Amino acid sequence: MTIDKQHYVLCSHCDLVIELSNIEVGHKAVCPRCNTTLTKNNSNMKFNATMYAACSLIMIIVGCGFLFIDIRIVGNFIGISLLDIPKTLFFDKYHYISALFILFVLLFPILNLSIIILLCSKLPLTKYRKRDLLIVYEKFQHWCMPEIFLTGILVSFVKLMSYGSIGVTSTFWAFCLFVFFYIKSLVIFSPETIWNEIHRNNFAQGILQAGETGICQNLKLCSCCEAILPEHYIKCPRCKQKSKIRERDKIQWTIALLVTSLILYIPANLFGIMITVVFGSPSSSTIMDGVIYMWQAGDVPVALVIFIASVAIPILKIISLSWLCYFALAVKRKNNHNCLKMKKLYTAVEFIGKWSMIDIFVVSVICSLVRNQQMMGVYPDIGVTFFATVVIITMIASQKFDPRLIWDLPQNKK
Repeated sequence: MTIDKQHYVLCSHCDLVIELSNIEVGHKAVCPRCNTTLTKNNSNMKFNATMYAACSLIMIIVGCGFLFIDIRIVGNFIGISLLDIPKTLFFDKYHYISALFILFVLLFPILNLSIIILLCSKLPLTKYRKRDLLIVYEKFQHWCMPEIFLTGILVSFVKLMSYGSIGVTSTFWAFCLFVFFYIKSLVIFSPETIWNEIHRNNFAQGILQAGETGICQNLKLCSCCEAILPEHYIKCPRCKQKSKIRERDKIQWTIALLVTSLILYIPANLFGIMITVVFGSPSSSTIMDGVIYMWQAGDVPVALVIFIASVAIPILKIISLSWLCYFALAVKRKNNHNCLKMKKLYTAVEFIGKWSMIDIFVVSVICSLVRNQQMMGVYPDIGVTFFATVVIITMIASQKFDPRLIWDLPQNKK
């Protein structure tokens, strides 16, 4: 089977109008200008996405119902379930971190999996209901982090070995399957297919010129459903969301958020993120303290993972987004080679941004497990709140940035 209906798409990264036809099953179409994936033709998309999403939901139900990880400290057995982690953070008065854990690891992924099942099933949903579900799916997709939490668990195992003997139950493997099925369902699911069932993506009133930018043809892209709209449309007829030909005002938001995150980055690294109490004597450790401890203990790979994810990535993300803003606003002479490098930089920033949350999840796991009141206890410290806020603000900053500004020439600015 092929997608042989001839239609146009407007690249969300470089604003190029592209004519598509004859996409074979298992293949995808990419933008010839910036290599962005435009669409893909998956065989039995709805059935496969539904099956993987349903399997993922079953696994998370199992993962939340029983003991997840256990540790033995000087003969004492401590076991926790997945839901015990946010509960412990809540009782430690770190309500903010507890809420982030529930939202990013459990609620948002479960919600998006449920939406995939609803949209891909044979339920008689109206086009308005499909529209609302797709909007919710797109808004929460960037904030789902179960795979990052799983990586954080694996990193925390190395740290926990210094406290006692670590054990995992079958529930842990159920959570691993949940993450695998979750990623698989996201890869297979195509929101564009559902949007096209609601309405065609082209609302242009004239003949489109493939190979020319949308802004030169007075066209704009809906930021929600990626429909092609005339410039004078205030709302998209397909998703009913407001859109502009360019989001130039949002670049000011990006700069403001970057300045805020840079200010918060200082206390995030100066204050401790974890307090260890041994025989009543507390000692606080910062992110760099953890990196140095792992390095001196011989766990060089883990030390590098924590350093890259928690120290290097946040500051590099701030620098990269600042450079992208400068390139979009100040550089007058642009060529495809430089713009393509900037586009790759933006794609990398978007992908790696949320991986800085790995240290937050490591702290959450360790603080929930090591609770031998007579001898030893580990508790979160104020630095973890600052650091989580830095990660969230930088993620919002990258989402506010409009990558089409990278490719715009001075004469095309509107």
